Amino acid sequence: MIKVFLVDEHPIIRKGISVVLEEFAEFKVVGEANNIEEAISQIGELKPDLVIMDAFRGVGDNIENIAMIQQKYDKAKVFILTASTREQDFLEALGAGVRGYLSKVSEVSELLDAVRLVAADGTVVYSSKVASIFDSTIKQANQSGLLSTREKEILGLVAHGLSNKEIADRCYVSEATVKAHLRRITEKMNVKNRAEAVATGIERGFIEIGRNSSDT
Repeated sequence: MIKVFLVDEHPIIRKGISVVLEEFAEFKVVGEANNIEEAISQIGELKPDLVIMDAFRGVGDNIENIAMIQQKYDKAKVFILTASTREQDFLEALGAGVRGYLSKVSEVSELLDAVRLVAADGTVVYSSKVASIFDSTIKQANQSGLLSTREKEILGLVAHGLSNKEIADRCYVSEATVKAHLRRITEKMNVKNRAEAVATGIERGFIEIGRNSSDT
């Protein structure tokens, strides 16, 4: 059985998704929340296999929280179901480690197939109607270690010599979140440590150490 947690600011959307999923015995909706901040503690308690959410509505830094969820609750795969068609939104979500990204205008059958695929450790990228737009971006992200905007910001602060605590204070996040970002940065860039990440970041043009850290 695939345990699902729903996050959306609109109760009617959560109800609709729940009704669709629970028509099938393989799915069980174990909980829901209005926004990701409300969901985080419940995710740790309920241990869902999949978190279906709209990353671009509601309050707070959802992309930041997605990265934290993926790090802290590695079993809970994040699946984005959104009305956004902005490429930048897609890139930010991909950088945060989401496992699925689907349009809210997709067919029900497409949602079901996508959820099954992600739950089985696959990756779904948007709806079939617009997936071709992102093909080259996906390949680049998988092959060359594409960093999200937040990851580039943190890498820039590392390059300017800030500690994890100083970066956390600057970005208004916890030290644990900074560490999670740094782990993802080193994994994506295929480097061993902070120093190598900075050197590679400069080489790839992700950061410019000549700039003031407040502008990074």
